[in-house]
Amino acid sequence: MAKWITLGLVLWTVTATAEDVSVDELDAWTVLSFSSIPPNEVSVVDGALSIKVRASASPLIYGFDTPTTLTAITVVGEWQGELRIPDGVVQGDKGADDFVLKFGVVEAGDRRLNFFQRRIAADWIKQLFKLAPKDSGVERINFLSTTQQADQLNNRRTHPLSDLLYEARILHLAEPGRFTMSYEFVEPVETLGLWISTDGDDTGSNFDLRLESITLQTPGS
Repeated sequence: MAKWITLGLVLWTVTATAEDVSVDELDAWTVLSFSSIPPNEVSVVDGALSIKVRASASPLIYGFDTPTTLTAITVVGEWQGELRIPDGVVQGDKGADDFVLKFGVVEAGDRRLNFFQRRIAADWIKQLFKLAPKDSGVERINFLSTTQQADQLNNRRTHPLSDLLYEARILHLAEPGRFTMSYEFVEPVETLGLWISTDGDDTGSNFDLRLESITLQTPGS
């Protein structure tokens, strides 16, 4: 199980190497859609990933050519619009399970789909397991999440819909504007790819998200 900790609390004894993920080429990403939910509008604008959410949801997936060990991530972006979380409701609960950004790290593991599971699994689950090499499997998606509610900062949960989804609230977005999401793993994590989730379908919210850079830290030689 991956563990998370904020930047600055861990001192690495090896040199880290920074690698930028392409945000200016949409072909580098796989855009999924859900059968019963309108998809987001995804494009590249001025060298950045642009995601328009209109009471919609659709994940973006970036698969690595080979499993990659990560020690930290940094995402720089900007959002405009409104994510309407009803009063008295905890963001993430039923009726309010929408987020400006959930940045997912797909963790390598031993889980695999058998023949029967592959036939009945939802498309997103099939796509998730396709990220794993033939001789290995998946553990889960570890989501680093924004939150509109300050009291939810640092909360963690396994999503009630699937134990393949784990979430940690690491960045409070008090209002629209630019933001930087940075996080460091307690221990390096073997990763198969990235999974970006941004949605407004549960609350009927409309907003725009712009991802200007995604930087991954890997152990140096």
